[in-house]
Amino acid sequence: MIRAFYTASSGLVAQSLKQDVIANNIANAQTPGFKRQKLVAASFAQELENQMSGTALSTKPPYPNSSVAPVTVQVEESLDPTQGPIKQTGNQLDFAIDGPGAFEVQSGSGTTYTRAGNFRLDADGELATADGEKVLGDSGPIRIPEGTWEVAADGTITSNGSAVGKIKIVGARDDGSTSLLQGSIEGANVNIVREMVDMITNVRAFEANQKVISSVDGTLDKLINSAGNV
Repeated sequence: MIRAFYTASSGLVAQSLKQDVIANNIANAQTPGFKRQKLVAASFAQELENQMSGTALSTKPPYPNSSVAPVTVQVEESLDPTQGPIKQTGNQLDFAIDGPGAFEVQSGSGTTYTRAGNFRLDADGELATADGEKVLGDSGPIRIPEGTWEVAADGTITSNGSAVGKIKIVGARDDGSTSLLQGSIEGANVNIVREMVDMITNVRAFEANQKVISSVDGTLDKLINSAGNV
């Protein structure tokens, strides 16, 4: 019975965290370049096997067969890497990456990566994100030239027929499957209907675990308070 408590409580923790992840996905459904998050739960036995996968079978310590071991001991968030829908905006400073890859930006904490291409010009005349972080090219921050300019599919910036810089795309493939689209934005890869269905399913699983705990609690109450009278 105690094992049932541990199992159900582990499920409650995982489902509470999953509910937060689903709510965050829904809240960012209109955020450019946002990648939906997923929750991955692993049992102790699975985690032990993953950690020991590089060790010979004969050297693995035996897994303790405890009747009170909780089922879920580790819950991790992972990103869904699938590409979101690309929408044309007509804005010269909007960019979308079609295929694998990410923009490299310079933030206060160092170098970070993003798929959100809703850029702007900062006070220095350089390309920056909506949060003011500078977008990096092959030679550092990208200064946008005055006058007419355009960006090719490989990120090369040309002005008056001459290359003046190149937007850096980290993780781009050399086979041509990655291209940069100017005047477009990649939307979030969040499907609201799927998230709502996942939320309903998760709530029902949470309620089922609550009923398990309530049932076991009632059984233990009878066992403790009535066993002595038999």
